[in-house]
Amino acid sequence: MGFLGLLSVILLIIEAAGRNVPRFRSSIVGGEDAPKGSWPWMASLTISVGYDSYSCGGSLLNEQWVLTAAHCVVLNEDIVLEDSYIHLGVHSLQELEDPDVIVRSMSDIIPHPEYESHDWGAINDIALIKLNQSVCLSHRILPVKLPGPNGILKLRGAECWVTGWGDVNEDVPLSGKQILQQLRVPLIKQCDCLEAYPILTPEMVCAGFWNGGKDTCQGDSGGPLVCLLGEEFVQVGITSFGRGCANEGFPGVYTRVIRFIRFITEIINSDV
Repeated sequence: MGFLGLLSVILLIIEAAGRNVPRFRSSIVGGEDAPKGSWPWMASLTISVGYDSYSCGGSLLNEQWVLTAAHCVVLNEDIVLEDSYIHLGVHSLQELEDPDVIVRSMSDIIPHPEYESHDWGAINDIALIKLNQSVCLSHRILPVKLPGPNGILKLRGAECWVTGWGDVNEDVPLSGKQILQQLRVPLIKQCDCLEAYPILTPEMVCAGFWNGGKDTCQGDSGGPLVCLLGEEFVQVGITSFGRGCANEGFPGVYTRVIRFIRFITEIINSDV
């Protein structure tokens, strides 16, 4: 990215208020360029706070709502909505003038009412953003599929991926054309991940590599963790936090989307 990532900006903003800041995620370490149009629900968020801005990821839910992490928008009272933008259909951050790219500003931000930020991470790290105007769906812009209401997902052995435009290592921003990065990651059993993160709750899911070297990082926050179930991808997680980026023994932690289906549907349906 060409400007300060989410972590550094929030450090500057929140440290002034005397609050602790968790090590949230921003970009992909050890990933590869994603083929153009391969993740059509991927959203690039540019959030304006006073004279600063920072970046997050998100996923398109329908023509007017985007899903992201609450820690991306907890500065709700300071965010300038009309100057905060969501780009859809993006492949390269250097090609935002691409005719397939659509940009919208934000008309409303709704973080989970029980969101909590701690020095180790966050609880209920999920939020919804309403676009100021609905978008037309196309081959480059499509909504992500969410888990069904029955609360059952057969994830064992599933092919799972994370995507983002964040750093490619700690404090090393994505360079060149800033093409969307993708990384295939294995899901990690909850009981195993508790060894790395004793604070893990049922609302979180872990994915990544115990040996390190590949992970999400600063700038990827709010982006989707999707798994191939049958013939389509389903969003299983939201990039949330971790201990550093791609550090050995500390995989990434994601908000477990299936635990928040009611929160999501109640807000979206109330808007109809």
